[in-house]
Amino acid sequence: MNVRLRNRKAAETQLSSFITQIVVPPELISQICEAEVDASYLGYVQQLDAKVSFAKLESTAMTSACADIAPELEKLRLKSVQRIRDFLLERVGRLKRRMTNTQILQNSVLLKYKGLYAFLQSHAPDVCAEVREAYTTTMSSVYLAKVRDYLTGLLSLKVEPPSKSDLLAAEEWVGYTSSLFSSKPSHARGDGAFKLGERRAVLDAAGEPPLVLPAAQQEGKPLHYEAIFRSACTLLLDVASSEHSFLTSFFGDADSFDHVFGKSIFFAMENLEQHLVTSWDAVGCLLLVHVNTAQRDAMAARPVPLLANFFARVQVLVWSRFKAIMEAHVQSVSAFMPSGKAPETAPHYVARRYAELVASLRSLKVASVEPMLGSILRVLWTEVEKLLSERLARQHPTLKHQAALLINNYDLVVHTLAERGARGEESTHFEQLLDQVKTVFVEEQLLADNGKMISFVKQAEPLLVPGAPPEDAAKVDKGAMEHLTREFYDKWKAGIEAIHRDVVQSFSNFKLGMDILKQVLTQLLLYYTRFLDLVKQAFPHGPPFAQYILSIPTLMNEIKHFSR
Repeated sequence: MNVRLRNRKAAETQLSSFITQIVVPPELISQICEAEVDASYLGYVQQLDAKVSFAKLESTAMTSACADIAPELEKLRLKSVQRIRDFLLERVGRLKRRMTNTQILQNSVLLKYKGLYAFLQSHAPDVCAEVREAYTTTMSSVYLAKVRDYLTGLLSLKVEPPSKSDLLAAEEWVGYTSSLFSSKPSHARGDGAFKLGERRAVLDAAGEPPLVLPAAQQEGKPLHYEAIFRSACTLLLDVASSEHSFLTSFFGDADSFDHVFGKSIFFAMENLEQHLVTSWDAVGCLLLVHVNTAQRDAMAARPVPLLANFFARVQVLVWSRFKAIMEAHVQSVSAFMPSGKAPETAPHYVARRYAELVASLRSLKVASVEPMLGSILRVLWTEVEKLLSERLARQHPTLKHQAALLINNYDLVVHTLAERGARGEESTHFEQLLDQVKTVFVEEQLLADNGKMISFVKQAEPLLVPGAPPEDAAKVDKGAMEHLTREFYDKWKAGIEAIHRDVVQSFSNFKLGMDILKQVLTQLLLYYTRFLDLVKQAFPHGPPFAQYILSIPTLMNEIKHFSR
């Protein structure tokens, strides 16, 4: 009796469950067919999904009840699929509207109804594919338009980059303005093409949000291309990461990402290529390498392969263009031929530009390209050194003027690199050259007015060294010694004044001129001291012309007066 009772109850439970799962209540039919598609509709669809899935079970499908209800379930499935399709396509269509915040629409609308899309995946794969294709096509167009508008807007503020007229040895245009009757290139920028200056601020902005286009346009501040590139890439990275996350959440995977973002990435790449092909901005290229490296690092934690390929491609393009620009700089210096007229000894514009360029490039310190950059800069300094020492300096007839020109140019390079905090191989090399050529200038300056005395000292010293044979001492021309003593006594003051005037006029940098003057006068004092030592050795008991010997303290006091 108890066994039959339990069996009856179990059968009633199973039958009740079967009826509940297979029967479609009238209110569900009404809700599926007539209710508004909203958050509640998702619940109705889930109920229908459960009944359709139950009806497909083998144990259910063989029952007569299932045979009776299956056509009704199929009608409801088709109706729900149609309504969900229309609803999702309408919501996707809203993404095309101007001024639509796509992320808000994605997160507050589409993601809320991802269960509807999941229903299509289970019960209408063809419609599911249609919705997905509509979404990817729509978003591809939306993102392309947004990226195009954003870049076009920022590019309207772009600073004109250096042109081929801004190569290191291109003609310097001083006091000219571009006009119909002038041959000056309209974009020649002179030294400004090589200075880093405020452009390095883009490196500090690496982690900042992208520029807001309306605000940037209202401000009207000119932007260098690397700032535009940073802002556009930051925007791409942020939007791409958000889109990748949405695709994964809504569709269950990010297989459509390349379709959605491919055109936008291609447009950004094409824009970069258009900029690079017309740019001769080496500093800008190295800044782009810096910015691109920062963007690659920021993207490393985000699973977006398409962007990884984009940044890798950018690195190759920008570095290739940088090398081409630097090779053009080297070639321009190598091919530069000065006019027949001897140049002034003041710093040459090629040296000034070179110093600014190297200071800018060294200041950026891009670790990933440092070895290659060092090789390029070594080739460049070799050509600049050849230009200065072999083609410009040798136009002057005297070693003194040649040395003055080299000192002015080498000093400019050394001090520019030091002031910019960009010391490197170039600094060491040009410091060594500067020390060598200063020695040459000092000697040549003294030889001009005191050459006879210097020659006498160099010839007589070996003859009067302690232990030298008496016949060597006899070879010393004491008459010439007296003549030189009298001559120096008569002209020493005017000679120092002439040295001061000549040295100061030879150097455009006053501090440099005074340093050289000190070296010249110090060397003069040393030569005169050596000369007096020879006089003492030649006349142990005092020379007969002692009254014409200028005392060392007197000479030193005068030297101090001029070298303060």
